[in-house]
Amino acid sequence: MSFFKTTSHEVLRARYNSLLEDVPVALFTAMSALSIQMIVLNKQVHWSLSIATPLIRMMIVCGLLLYWFWHRDERPSIDKIRKRLEIASIVFILAGFFTFWRSVYLYPLTDTFGHYFLIFHNTLYGFCFAFILSKLGPAAYAYNLLMISSAIACIYRGDFEHAHLMTLLIMVFEVGMLITMRGSTTMFDKWVNATFETQTLLKENQRLANQDVLTQLPNRRQFFVQVEQQLALARQTQDCFAVGILDLDNFKPVNDVHGHHIGDLVLMEVGKRLALVRPGQVQFYRLGGDEFAFHLVTDDEHASLKQIAHEINQAISQPISIDGLLIIVKASMGACIICDDYISAQTLYEHADFALYHVKRTGRGNLEIYSAALEQERMHLNRIDQALRTADIHAELYPVFQPIIDMDKDEVCAFESLARWQSPTIGAVSPAMFIPVAESLGMIADITKLMFSRSMAEMATWPESMRLSFNLSAYDVTNQAVIKALIHMMQTSQLGPDRFVFEITETALLQDFETARENIGLLRKAGAKVALDDFGTGYSSLSHVQHLPLDKLKIDRSFVKDIETNTTSQTIVRSILTLCQGMHMECVAEGAETESQVRFLQSMGCQLIQGYYFAKPMPKEQVQAYLADVKLMPTA
Repeated sequence: MSFFKTTSHEVLRARYNSLLEDVPVALFTAMSALSIQMIVLNKQVHWSLSIATPLIRMMIVCGLLLYWFWHRDERPSIDKIRKRLEIASIVFILAGFFTFWRSVYLYPLTDTFGHYFLIFHNTLYGFCFAFILSKLGPAAYAYNLLMISSAIACIYRGDFEHAHLMTLLIMVFEVGMLITMRGSTTMFDKWVNATFETQTLLKENQRLANQDVLTQLPNRRQFFVQVEQQLALARQTQDCFAVGILDLDNFKPVNDVHGHHIGDLVLMEVGKRLALVRPGQVQFYRLGGDEFAFHLVTDDEHASLKQIAHEINQAISQPISIDGLLIIVKASMGACIICDDYISAQTLYEHADFALYHVKRTGRGNLEIYSAALEQERMHLNRIDQALRTADIHAELYPVFQPIIDMDKDEVCAFESLARWQSPTIGAVSPAMFIPVAESLGMIADITKLMFSRSMAEMATWPESMRLSFNLSAYDVTNQAVIKALIHMMQTSQLGPDRFVFEITETALLQDFETARENIGLLRKAGAKVALDDFGTGYSSLSHVQHLPLDKLKIDRSFVKDIETNTTSQTIVRSILTLCQGMHMECVAEGAETESQVRFLQSMGCQLIQGYYFAKPMPKEQVQAYLADVKLMPTA
């Protein structure tokens, strides 16, 4: 007989662990009840029945208690658990049969008090022990049935005036008991299954948060975590430590000519080949796109680094055969070696990245190690720095606006404000270039407040239902003075605070997570919404979603550009949409450039979409004309 054949392993183990706590209670209760039996029946029946038999049962109970004590800390296999539960069920049912037979046998030998005792004893046994050991499932119900049946049998064997009423009373409690037992057991099993599913999902999410989905290599986030740890270890051992970044040469034509599916297969093969280069000595990561990274302990003469770079190129440059196509790619690499200087993982990465930038411009397929010469070249980029220092930000900087579309309502629901800089000395400068410089110069707070003020002035001319989505830099998110200034401006603007959405990136969170979380809380307390931008990239961590008071996620454009052909992108986007739905957050897909991309996102359930298909960022003078003439989607 198998009582637990179809029970899942998780539920089975949970029941077993729960019973480990309940068994000693049941056994002590049984010993107490047997002691009372000996006292009550001592003068009414022969000693062999009143004393000897309960003593034997007490010895058995003591043996079970000792067995429990010896095995209470074990972590048995699921097969052993199943076997123990089966044995416990059989013992439980046999105990019920024995008590049933004993009660019926002793009943005619006892007086009226003995009759009442047997009825009361069996009823309580049937309720109490069945409930305590309800995790045994069918065995608990069988024991309950035997004990209640023996009590009712005793009632009808005796000369009781109101036998039917006594039976009815027992049956009322019996029905309630059975319903409670079933509900408790069912709820326990559901809780166990839900807990297991949650733990499984958390483990999978943790894996996805630290692993690149396509290549199965650790991702960008894990790269920085590991470099920081290995860098600290290298300082202790006084070893030279190197970080390298490699970028595939001529990879873009692979996507353009053969499609993103082939490109993904190439990246997967590159990931496999990299993982085979000096395993245990060199750890590789995928940072995103066709960019990979690695780190290793090396020597100050760079010999081992150069040898590994050679092996990397040898491995990657071998022809890749995919669907009859023969594809050849090579890698350009930039690296930075640190032996005694104290620099951060981020700086080490930036130096290696600049070395990569240099080798991509001057001669692909080689390794460039960051040097004093490169440091000088890097300084040439300070023109932006100098231009920004002398800039009249009120005259040269201005916001532009890109619409966010609510596809369900077929209307513009918001505009994202984006900063632009037109320098009289160096021309138009991308925000990606001047925002980091402004942060380093301490100018970003003034720029942020200026852009926010001008964005609000334009926002006042929009319909009252339309929101403003405003980007905060890493400095802004971690600077409470800036956040309070923005809140004050918002509160004195006569504009509803729920119309403001502040966008942050996880790069900002990595600098000072606790301060960022506190400042985000201030924004939401003031009535504004907060969105996490570029979600789904290598930095993205589900723990940030879990621990931050967010209202919206913005799907990174890298997943939208190939959404129609890349099943990995489709899976990630679908997962993010499901996550947002489950956490009652809005979700915006960025970077939609074609009608087919928009319709594909719609079919996946994406309601809010932003991209060049609807409009490029426009100056404030064009916003009203756009709203008046906009036609979002042609009739299907």
